[in-house]
Amino acid sequence: MVGKGFPLMVKIGGIYTLSTPKYSWIILLFLVASGMINQVDKIVIGLVSVPLMKELHLSPSQWGLVGSSFFWFFTFSSIILGGMADSKNTKKMLTWMSLTWLIVQFLTPFVSTLSLLVFTRMILGAGEGPAPALSTAIMGKWFPKHRHGIGFGAVLLGTTGGAAIASPLLISLIDQYGWRSAFIAMGAVGLIVLVLWVIFGKESPQEIGLPSFHQEEQHSSTLSKVSWRQFLPHLLSKNFVFTVLCGGCAYWLLSVQAIWFPAYFTKVQHFNGQTLKLAVSLPFLFAAISQIGFSLLSDRIYRKTGDIRKARINLAGSMMVLSALCVYLANVVNSSAVSILFFTLAPGFAYVILSLAPAIFMDFFSPKNIGKAQGTFIALASSTSIIAPLVFGYFIQYATTEAMGYRYGFQVTAFGMFIIGLLFWIVVRPAKQDSIKIKAEEQVSI
Repeated sequence: MVGKGFPLMVKIGGIYTLSTPKYSWIILLFLVASGMINQVDKIVIGLVSVPLMKELHLSPSQWGLVGSSFFWFFTFSSIILGGMADSKNTKKMLTWMSLTWLIVQFLTPFVSTLSLLVFTRMILGAGEGPAPALSTAIMGKWFPKHRHGIGFGAVLLGTTGGAAIASPLLISLIDQYGWRSAFIAMGAVGLIVLVLWVIFGKESPQEIGLPSFHQEEQHSSTLSKVSWRQFLPHLLSKNFVFTVLCGGCAYWLLSVQAIWFPAYFTKVQHFNGQTLKLAVSLPFLFAAISQIGFSLLSDRIYRKTGDIRKARINLAGSMMVLSALCVYLANVVNSSAVSILFFTLAPGFAYVILSLAPAIFMDFFSPKNIGKAQGTFIALASSTSIIAPLVFGYFIQYATTEAMGYRYGFQVTAFGMFIIGLLFWIVVRPAKQDSIKIKAEEQVSI
């Protein structure tokens, strides 16, 4: 039943559901901005890799340790704080996390040793770990199910699109004013967004007189929020496990892109100036286009078919396999232009799983449990980011040449992505009435 103040009802596949409130798009804008800052905070360390390694006299293995350290506490905070997004005030949580991010950015220019640099990355990782789960929880409050794909895609658009825009600007800033200027600039941007969020951000549609989509769920929910002990068996299903593995491939490549791509383009490919800016920024630009494009396509297929496998899983699985092929080819071709092309395509295809996984989980779990599901997914999937920088650092330091070390790293990456992407594509087959899912349809049949 629809009362006064409720949004209009729209018909999706023969079922009526609440439409999207206009203020939802303002909240989404903040989530996009937050995602942008979150991602650029990760990659800025890679942009300063060459001058910072030189100043602190760091070896490839030590630099791999720096890249890995970001994810040491990231994993734990994803589970612990991400799970809190189900029950705590999400506006306050995002406020405190954003404050942590900008403080770390302002402190990083003062580091002078490897241990201090690792410490700042650890704190930043702890602060950024819950962000995806928090965004998912906020999305569940503000957007109906048929808008989840575009919503999550838009947030990832912020992460990839923001990085595409920021990378060449930060490279120019680093060239002119040194590596410290990049961190100061990101701290300033974070401060501006934080102030605007405190002023205009809302906890839920109820603050503006509209119902949360959690309320819509109550019409048909048979299982509300559950404890971690009750929740654990549902995380051991093959569908969740292989989604985590596929997401792990994306995070592996993401960490390699953030930590090692700039150094690879500079030291092995010998790119500089405009070519270096293009090589670093184009993968993020294509990833932004890919995220929003595949999210729109996924939502369109879902609206027509109501089939999550056709709409979400087939797209994510096929793109991961294609990404693996691009990673392999990027490092073996002789042409610099073709190499840049494949390095541009690979991340965009791989990251499709990161925008579609939350939409997949929304089909299994009620919004009251989505923080646990997404937080656990991020924690487990991102654990590959602890390993990847170390593996590349080891290969680069101990191979006959740096170029050969990078080649070994890219070949291992491509092989793992191909196998796991194929298995995800084949194995994950969610049923409409799966006995292991905790699902609460947010639709109202009338």
